[in-house]
Amino acid sequence: MKKAAMIYDRHYQIGFVEPALFGSFVEHIGKCMYGGIYEPECSRADEEGFREDVKELIQELGVRTIRYPGGNFVSGYDWKDGIGERENRPRRKELAWGVIENNQVGIDEFIPYIKKLGIEPLLAANLGTGTPKDAGELLEYCNVEKGTQWSDLRRKNGHEDPYHIKYYCLGNEMDGEWQICMRTPHEYARILKESAKIAKWMDPNVKVIACGSCTNEIGHKTYGDWDRIVLEEAYDYIDYLSIHRYYNYHPEKRQVYEHGNTIRDVPYFFTNMRSFIRTITSACDFVKGKRHSDKEILLSFDEWGLVTLSAADPGIVSQEYGFAEYSQYDAVIYGGFLCVLLEHSDRVKLACQSLLVNEGGMISTDPQGRAIRQSVFYPFQEAAKYAAEGYCLKASVEEMPTLTTDHYGEHDALQTACVYQPEREEIVLLCANLDREEEVELQVDFTSFGNLEALERLELYSDNMEDKNTFSDEYRVVPKAVSVNAPEAGKINEILKPHSWNVLRYRICE
Repeated sequence: MKKAAMIYDRHYQIGFVEPALFGSFVEHIGKCMYGGIYEPECSRADEEGFREDVKELIQELGVRTIRYPGGNFVSGYDWKDGIGERENRPRRKELAWGVIENNQVGIDEFIPYIKKLGIEPLLAANLGTGTPKDAGELLEYCNVEKGTQWSDLRRKNGHEDPYHIKYYCLGNEMDGEWQICMRTPHEYARILKESAKIAKWMDPNVKVIACGSCTNEIGHKTYGDWDRIVLEEAYDYIDYLSIHRYYNYHPEKRQVYEHGNTIRDVPYFFTNMRSFIRTITSACDFVKGKRHSDKEILLSFDEWGLVTLSAADPGIVSQEYGFAEYSQYDAVIYGGFLCVLLEHSDRVKLACQSLLVNEGGMISTDPQGRAIRQSVFYPFQEAAKYAAEGYCLKASVEEMPTLTTDHYGEHDALQTACVYQPEREEIVLLCANLDREEEVELQVDFTSFGNLEALERLELYSDNMEDKNTFSDEYRVVPKAVSVNAPEAGKINEILKPHSWNVLRYRICE
């Protein structure tokens, strides 16, 4: 049996885990909004047209932040089309995904909807076809209390209180050829700086997020240089730099760049994700040092996910939309991504899984009023429930099994993250075993915490790693409580099944 051994010390803290790390993403694409979250003809719809069953699952999922309204969609979107009386809103040809946008849902519907759920909006502004003036007016509409043209119009539209948008993302993937009105780094840097200045003047408390590299895939030629150029121009006016990354192990599914990754290449994804985060962090710190600045730019990983065979392809107009079907092994991969994000919680303070419902979603719906949890729902739910608002600890790895990939050599078979919750006096250990065939014996030394009591162990596992949750069998892949070994002198020993996701919780006994 393969073995892994590591030490977690309570004093070796990476960073505080912000609740906003457990965010998701909603775009007007496929059946994410229309036919998913919003479906007035559905028997489960409320008086506003939003599905109650979806609302309940979003609350169960524990999403803390939602980025809206895009995505590629936002680069051609005029937010003014989505306010006022619904019957007077225009129908427009939507260029990002090649459909007709009816504008029945806009900020006056969606922002109150998620606010009622206790979710913080991360609002995206159009810097494709849009201007700094448009971005400033959107923030005025949302955040100014009253006494101006746009704030008074919001009040006239039935929303007296400001929305208090905290996170404001200026543009989307402006370095992508597929983007409506993509820009060179110098072009984007200039319009970003002026938009950010207006945003800060409109509301000094707003946190401005700039577009960083939208991928680090081979073939994306501006990677790295883009971030440096944007930061050198706008450093003083922004708070976060965003990055995006989707991983794909289906060689038959081509999106923007050619690739041939296979399922055997999955262990490499996490090495690549770490490299991406650290490279962009280095770009931020390079510019910080060059400017002799005391300000630290944080990261917003506000699109991350796993490509499925039904995923939308940017720049391709004719597409069939439905919902993503995730396997049990996909859930393990999702858990591994969450571990990497937690591991970088000193700089990654915002993150948004992509997408929330149907197209790439953790939740899937059908018109008959059924909503189900995809397999990837559960690792996200568990991490959001147990790992937020604690301190992620740095692992000292003594032994780690590896797996041979088809294209990238040897990479770790396990992905782990450990979060210490001082207020609850608990430790949560998250473990993804990527080995599709063999068990791993995991030994972890927690002796710096003193005596421990085992609380529970949750395991997500199916004998067949291709099992999926479907409308005819929605509970095929679910986590189960399994027996957990009692720690001995602050040390634990557990057997991790192949292709399994595991959550282990311990109470600290002084």
